[in-house]
Amino acid sequence: MNNKKYVVFDIETTGFSPNLHRITEIGAVKIEAGIITEEFHRLIDPEVPVPWRITEITGITDELLAGQPTIEDILPLFLEFCSDCALVAHNARFDMGFIKSNAAIQGLECNCEVVDTLSLARRIFPKLENHQLNTVANHIDVEHLDHHRAMGDARTTAHIFLRCCELLG
Repeated sequence: MNNKKYVVFDIETTGFSPNLHRITEIGAVKIEAGIITEEFHRLIDPEVPVPWRITEITGITDELLAGQPTIEDILPLFLEFCSDCALVAHNARFDMGFIKSNAAIQGLECNCEVVDTLSLARRIFPKLENHQLNTVANHIDVEHLDHHRAMGDARTTAHIFLRCCELLG
């Protein structure tokens, strides 16, 4: 691993479209010199009801988000946390779609280098039945706690990323 700094992150949302749905949670860990050095976690009031199917998957409820800050408050803090770092996510296109869409609405810049652990896993483990986060984690013996919650998935993705970096030399 080089001296580059990385922020490995995950988001939870009210749905799948950055144009129609909202972010409800951001979880992230900063990696410096191959070591997790900091964490960032925020719940976010989406200002719309959380669909029941999302609550079933994530456990995130309207009550949990009531009174939390909005994305207008949290995104600048998250982007500051990511300053001078490359971003890492599992299925980065999804997560970055929401981050970039919200950054554009707020007039914030988000031109970070992005690494996708989904793409890395497909390249390194081409014979896996699928490359979902839990499948990759199980394959390389990475503990995966709090599945479908931003902080748990960010920590798991960070350990997958570090393991992939080891395997790639």
